[in-house]
Amino acid sequence: MSGSHSDDEDEQETWFAGGERSGISVQNPNRSRVPGGNLVRDLLQRAEEEGAAPDPDSVQGRTSVFSGGGHTLGGEGVQSAYVPGANEGLEDEGERVTRNLTFWREGFTVEDGPLMRYDDPQHADVLAAIHAGHAPPSILNVRVGQRVDVQVTRRTDDDYVPPKPKPFSGQGTRLGAAVPGITSASASTSTAGSGSGSGRAPAGASSITPRFEVDQSLPTTSVRVTLADGTRIVCRMNLTHTVGDLRNFINAASPTHLTRPYTIGTTFPNRVLSDDGATIEGAGLQNSVVVMRWV
Repeated sequence: MSGSHSDDEDEQETWFAGGERSGISVQNPNRSRVPGGNLVRDLLQRAEEEGAAPDPDSVQGRTSVFSGGGHTLGGEGVQSAYVPGANEGLEDEGERVTRNLTFWREGFTVEDGPLMRYDDPQHADVLAAIHAGHAPPSILNVRVGQRVDVQVTRRTDDDYVPPKPKPFSGQGTRLGAAVPGITSASASTSTAGSGSGSGRAPAGASSITPRFEVDQSLPTTSVRVTLADGTRIVCRMNLTHTVGDLRNFINAASPTHLTRPYTIGTTFPNRVLSDDGATIEGAGLQNSVVVMRWV
């Protein structure tokens, strides 16, 4: 991979390639002082040193060291034995994907997700994992072992700018009823109501309730949700909203979510959210990633 640098450019795009166990190879970081402490500084410094390294996938026919399994020679009373290679058993799960990582003045973002502040210890752990050569699967929304290219954009001289809202429209149908309910979500409104613990819509008259309002005068947060089909949506909520509200937001995304049970939970750490009455703040879901899974 290659890139050009101009003194007039405000943004620097850099890369590292591989899976969640891979090293980092990033290009063109700026040498100036950056926020985020030693982790961000060292990450960009290391990126500058390793940025010129060629992509292993682009180098063909240059391997000089054998890598793989083999058999030991047998002898009297000793049978030949197979010795596996060091990389055997490591599966490349799925095709390579690309994720966008942006460093801002006060924190960093992945894709269009919420700002992860440098002063949050949990987010510092994420940076430490990336610095150590690992891509946390839950943060990058990839499977363990899946190959991922992380495109890094440096905007450390700029304050965080939230992405423009991308409202979605979905349709939900009550079990036992033929009349669908049309719902939509934006930066200030989303579908809600008290959801069932298993994720299956009740057969009563109110499987999806009217939209709830986000009170901008109260603390708010964003919860990134990865649906069972891989679709990603972002729910803007007050800290006093509940896990049940989040579940019904998911139900509104697709009518299929109302026809079979599912669980929702975090993956960093791995925790199932089974208490629909728990508040977003009480469940520790501020600026978190929640994954939906079919039961």
